[in-house]
Amino acid sequence: MKRLFRWLVYWGFFLAAASSVVVEAIERRPLTLDDLGTFRELSEPQISPDGGWVVYTVGLSDFKEDKQTSNLWMTRWDGSQTVRLTSTKESEHHPGWSPDGQYLSFLSGRGVEGGADQLWLMKRLGGEAEKITDFKGAIVDYAWAPDSRRLVLVMEDPDPESADGKDKAEKKTPKPIVIDRFQFKEDGIGYLRERRQHLYLFELSSRKPEILTPGSFDEKFPVWSPAGSAIAFVSKRGEDFDRHDNYDLYVIEPKAGAVARQLTTFSGPDCHPDWESRPAWSLDGRYIAYLQGGPRKLIDYAIHQLAVIPAAGGPAKLLTAFLDRNVTKPRWSADGSFIYFLLEDDRNRHLARLPATGGTVERVLAGRRDISGFHLGPGGKIVILESQPDFPRDVFALEGTGTRRLSGQNQELLSKLKLGDCQEIKFNSQDGTSIAGFMVRPPDFQEGKKYPALLRIHGGPVGQFSNEFDFEWQLLAAHGYVVVAANPRGSSGRGEAFSTAIYADWGNKDVQDVLAAVDFVVAQGIADPNRLGIGGWSYGGMLTNYAIARDQRS
Repeated sequence: MKRLFRWLVYWGFFLAAASSVVVEAIERRPLTLDDLGTFRELSEPQISPDGGWVVYTVGLSDFKEDKQTSNLWMTRWDGSQTVRLTSTKESEHHPGWSPDGQYLSFLSGRGVEGGADQLWLMKRLGGEAEKITDFKGAIVDYAWAPDSRRLVLVMEDPDPESADGKDKAEKKTPKPIVIDRFQFKEDGIGYLRERRQHLYLFELSSRKPEILTPGSFDEKFPVWSPAGSAIAFVSKRGEDFDRHDNYDLYVIEPKAGAVARQLTTFSGPDCHPDWESRPAWSLDGRYIAYLQGGPRKLIDYAIHQLAVIPAAGGPAKLLTAFLDRNVTKPRWSADGSFIYFLLEDDRNRHLARLPATGGTVERVLAGRRDISGFHLGPGGKIVILESQPDFPRDVFALEGTGTRRLSGQNQELLSKLKLGDCQEIKFNSQDGTSIAGFMVRPPDFQEGKKYPALLRIHGGPVGQFSNEFDFEWQLLAAHGYVVVAANPRGSSGRGEAFSTAIYADWGNKDVQDVLAAVDFVVAQGIADPNRLGIGGWSYGGMLTNYAIARDQRS
């Protein structure tokens, strides 16, 4: 009997292993362009107030409608159950829990003429979502008050060209666009008409908004104080504010007629919208953590640092002045002793923290990864949004020094794909400067064979290629190309001096750096020197032109 048992166990393992090999051989295939419409883009994870669930947004590309849609999903903290909450073509996003846990809120333009986002509520115990705002202007952001009875809304002024009660058919000739401000146009928006974003106080019982910040300024990132007696927000004000980037932190009482009080007086930007980082109150309401930029003359090349300022007013204290790395998304720990944040470093973004009074930075979750978001829940629970070179963004629970996958929205597709190996590389530029980057080899790479190579260049120029999944790189690798990418001087992730090295000197040192990446893969015997390509977006397109003017290899 024992011999028979050992025989069954042995052959069971053998057959299981053989079956695994067969399944992998049958199902694994190269990535194709059609897969772009299947990959799901995850974002905005939020832990419920009781710590039992995590809600997040799942985006999908709809090729037939030529647009991207997003819906809300929810997974139990223990991973035992996943529920799809919404299923519409109009999209839902920006989920949030009411502090008492009774409601799940989100923004959506479904059923709204023109698609202007409105605020919706869904009862936590189930039922249909209800649209609770019906304004002409779009809701672009919101935040719950601690009492769960009020919200602060960031609402955009309505489009002056929208329907005003008259039959649209009568408006055959569009009105001329009149703009009298310095900044008249913006990427992704178009012409900037006189439409501003204001803060409104919104009572759930009456469902009537009261404007808090009238005027000709834009307000962003509202956050309630723990006692619900004040709202912190970010705004760019002053005379002719289109001509500068000096955002500042303000505080206002949540009542009509209140006057906003300016907290920060630094001449550079504080909580710049491009950093996607709202301020954060300490649990006792005495301090506000936020991001402070560098000197205005350094524009985007400057490092943004973690700072804390008294809510009552006073001098700010920089907590990461020694770090020489960008930090984003500060959040206080439940006991108020630490401030958590995302730390950008060479080709990575890590979750880190330091004592709220200042001190040594601790990397809570490091390694080859790009963490783009996180949320702190009750009982010390932390959920993160992470990508690595072999998988797109996914939602994970942080457990000790490791993670536990919660969503797994792309796991089935990834199990069928054979991806290219993405390696970190380092090499010296023409003047000896050490440059870091990546190389992706075709899935069926053969040692000793030379492959056509494509050099990819990121935009910015301040920014970096990171240890995250890149669909384009994998698609090119699947078609037999070696993809090489560098973070040349001007990139972020390696300190302010590295970024400012190309200040007022574009197309010089950075050209040397990206060409050195090509020289590196050629010297390794991997890239065919007679089959080389190059391309990039935004500043990467400009640097492409600089490079092909300097080097005529093809």
